[in-house]
Amino acid sequence: MNTAMNEWLIFLRSADALVCVPLLAGGGGLMVFGWRIWKTCVVLCFVVAGVVVGRELAGNASDRLLYASVGAVVCGALSYKSAEFAVSLLGGLIGTVIAAESLKMIGLTGMAFWLVVLALFLSFSALAYINRQTVAVFVAAFLGAILVVSGIAVCVMLSPTTYGYFHSALLDSSLVLPFMLLVPTTMSCFYQISEVNSSGTAV
Repeated sequence: MNTAMNEWLIFLRSADALVCVPLLAGGGGLMVFGWRIWKTCVVLCFVVAGVVVGRELAGNASDRLLYASVGAVVCGALSYKSAEFAVSLLGGLIGTVIAAESLKMIGLTGMAFWLVVLALFLSFSALAYINRQTVAVFVAAFLGAILVVSGIAVCVMLSPTTYGYFHSALLDSSLVLPFMLLVPTTMSCFYQISEVNSSGTAV
């Protein structure tokens, strides 16, 4: 996952200024209308997950593209065929990853760690299935926030002074990036949930 994030940052650092336009437009669209295309958002998440897993399973560098492509196709196809269960699984994965980081911070390791992670995954997945509409909105809002923040990052990186300021802020505190993503995600979630409730649409 860190490798994928680093590659995305390298892409943003070398991107042309015009790249920020589709990033901001696409991200803004997902933050406002993402609930209407929640299945596409869920499939996209699994495609990215398939790429990451495929690259990690690749035996050597020459196999990475093949493994990543197969992983993307398999995960994308499975999530598209059963979108309601896929969004529940995605919610379980998100909750488990966050909880697992907390478990590492308190020093839990070994078999006990994996047993707790498994129990948390099953619990979060069941909870996500019950609240799959909220999870679907969150996924769309989070993807939109990532694109918007990425678009802003492209603009920031064009100015060495501004880029140096934000780069220092990111290095000084590990909370800056999560905060930058959390704020637009939360705002988008509230807005989209209100739109879903007013339209009477159910996931």
